[in-house]
Amino acid sequence: MDDKQIIEGIIRSIASSFSGEESTKNWNEETIWFDTAPYACIGKDKAKKVFNEAFGNLSSCKVEILDMRTRINGNAALVCSVQKWDTVNKDGNQNSFMMRQTDYLEKINGKWTVLHEHTSASDGWNGKIDE
Repeated sequence: MDDKQIIEGIIRSIASSFSGEESTKNWNEETIWFDTAPYACIGKDKAKKVFNEAFGNLSSCKVEILDMRTRINGNAALVCSVQKWDTVNKDGNQNSFMMRQTDYLEKINGKWTVLHEHTSASDGWNGKIDE
């Protein structure tokens, strides 16, 4: 498997996760996370708690990656993705969100690691990137 396949696999794994442990398994203690909600933290332990609380309010969360752009320069990579999140709360309320996610990864000791993730909601956006 080449680096691009590994990196994009990590992003797909994050998108399909449903726990803090799964969401942060490719992070390290120096990872900086800017969440959709007004929250940011450094390190996976704090992020795990926030992910688990958010997932704890849902009965399901389906994420579809609509577009993914990956740029690799040596041991550094940037991945920008457009995602559609379909969620069902435990009370049965359904929501759909268009999201933008940017991940910065570095290859550390031969392993690709997420060092920064920034996710933002985009109300009313169709998910298309103007090219």
